[in-house]
Amino acid sequence: MPNIPFLDLYAGNRRVEAAFFRDLKTLYRASAFIGGPAVDAFERAFATELDGPHCVAVSSGTAALHLSMVAAGIGPGDEVIVPAFTFPGAAGPVLHRGATPVFADVNLRDGCLNPESVARAVTKRTRAILVTHLFGHPADLDALQAIVRGSSSNPNGRIALIEDAAQAHGGSWRGRALGSHGTFGCFSFYPTKNLGAMGDAGAIMVKTRALAERLRRLRDHGQVKRFAPLEAGFNARMDAVQALFLRHKLPLLRADNARRAALAARVVAALGAPENDEPGIAPLLPDARGASAWHALAVRAARRGALVATLKAQGIGHQIYYPAALPDLPVYKAFARRDDVPAARALARAALAVPLHPALSRAEIDTVVKALTSPRPASRLYSRP
Repeated sequence: MPNIPFLDLYAGNRRVEAAFFRDLKTLYRASAFIGGPAVDAFERAFATELDGPHCVAVSSGTAALHLSMVAAGIGPGDEVIVPAFTFPGAAGPVLHRGATPVFADVNLRDGCLNPESVARAVTKRTRAILVTHLFGHPADLDALQAIVRGSSSNPNGRIALIEDAAQAHGGSWRGRALGSHGTFGCFSFYPTKNLGAMGDAGAIMVKTRALAERLRRLRDHGQVKRFAPLEAGFNARMDAVQALFLRHKLPLLRADNARRAALAARVVAALGAPENDEPGIAPLLPDARGASAWHALAVRAARRGALVATLKAQGIGHQIYYPAALPDLPVYKAFARRDDVPAARALARAALAVPLHPALSRAEIDTVVKALTSPRPASRLYSRP
């Protein structure tokens, strides 16, 4: 019986093990654990990789979103448009700022924000659009930026576009890295990400030095120099051990993403693109104008329970991403409006991720393909919203 794990973190990390532990010894002896040369070096390297001017390393992807909203001036009375289908914690920083999350629907094809739904959600109170590049697939940044530019609520750049690129390291839109298009580009380096740390870590990409300096101040108790805060800040610094580990793994990112894309292509070719007849199992596919980071290989399955049983029986790892639309979760139900996110709810019923990581062999991915295609459920994929 095959045993194919959903993820194999050690297989990816062991490639840098010897070099990392060698340099960790130097870091340990220097006792430079918070900030310092290791963090500075990673910020420069990651900014270069994404061809962006400024990278601010922080303690987590959630901290990146939170500090971005602080720097954008979001507070009580403001609204932030949030995808109705994404990681639940993505909307948490909106509540922590005292603002109101306004949930917009997503596209069934890729799970990313539906620009038409976003346009309907914009009001005079909108201060930001949070766009998640879900599963590494690029959202339609052309349409979203047009909404920001064309909104009557945005005569002076009042609406910030915040890219949640936590799953999109190395993905691109029209040749430019995801995370470099919006006002803020927020990354998570949680261990399971395409570029994963040994624990929590994150980063923010911005275009101006002034904004980078503000974020560096906010991450360190509002300080420019020690014991002299200029504003009320936070403890949201990246520690040097994480920065060192990430710096060693960063050179592997492009090859790893290429491997992910090649493995995903075998599954997509076997399943085929979604057709009008709504097949039983179909992959979520990226917009052709961009390149996916292929963080996860998600499919829509009409009989998800039956597919889960098949995968379990064959020892194939899997994960339900995500089991509920955000407005249906208790913490966000107070902000739910009418039934205006049907695609998000359809994906919550049907979406499932199967193994996709660089350590997978062709034989393993072909075993996954066989489980997905034989037999294929005959029922319809989802109710048309």
